[in-house]
Amino acid sequence: MNTYELTLLFAENKDTERERVLKVIADFVKKHKGEVNKAESWGAKHAAYPINKQGVFVYEHFLLSLAPDSQVELNRILKLDESIVRYLFVRV
Repeated sequence: MNTYELTLLFAENKDTERERVLKVIADFVKKHKGEVNKAESWGAKHAAYPINKQGVFVYEHFLLSLAPDSQVELNRILKLDESIVRYLFVRV
């Protein structure tokens, strides 16, 4: 098992979409016998520059333990989800 940090940016007014994505991530980790070591909501913050004509985003941060092959699949799921504005998925 490897440890990964995952940080997600969501549009400020998309609470239902954000909750859906957080549930998808938690279910994925559980299904692949991983572990969510830490889940934090950093709240709404101003970005350094506008993205899609928006300047304020809601930040979510996770510390995950996953198998390397599961990381590839979760990365693909995150890329395809249109409600995620930006994300950063790195191995610690």
